[in-house]
Amino acid sequence: MTQTKRQTAKKKNKKKVQSAITGFSTLNQVAGVPKPSEHHSSIPVDTPKRIREPQPVCSYCGKEIENIAEAFTASDGSYVHFDCVISRIKEAERPKEDETVSYIGSGNFALIGKDEEGRYKIIKTIPFETPDKTKAMKEYIESLKEL
Repeated sequence: MTQTKRQTAKKKNKKKVQSAITGFSTLNQVAGVPKPSEHHSSIPVDTPKRIREPQPVCSYCGKEIENIAEAFTASDGSYVHFDCVISRIKEAERPKEDETVSYIGSGNFALIGKDEEGRYKIIKTIPFETPDKTKAMKEYIESLKEL
């Protein structure tokens, strides 16, 4: 063998020896951390309630409402999509180019624009869902919970 081949062979062997010496594949093995095990408790665990979610139809667009938590109760008591409410309000209010319709909470929407200094301001508050209807919807969803 030539000298360069021997040196290359020694380097390869050295690398193998170094990895054989350490022999650890994770830092936890080096630190001596015990392997995780399942925890068994004598305390009984209640099974969580599941919500059997209704799939009502939106009275504005006619499509099924997949997530009832994101729906609103219309004035006639039917359920409507959030996006459908925004669309209806935009049609009714006809916001200017620099204005937008936004949900501000508690069943209220607002027409929002900017003042002279560039700060956002509420131009008009648009109540859509009364607190009574919000409460009734929450109670309805709560009644659908089952074990």
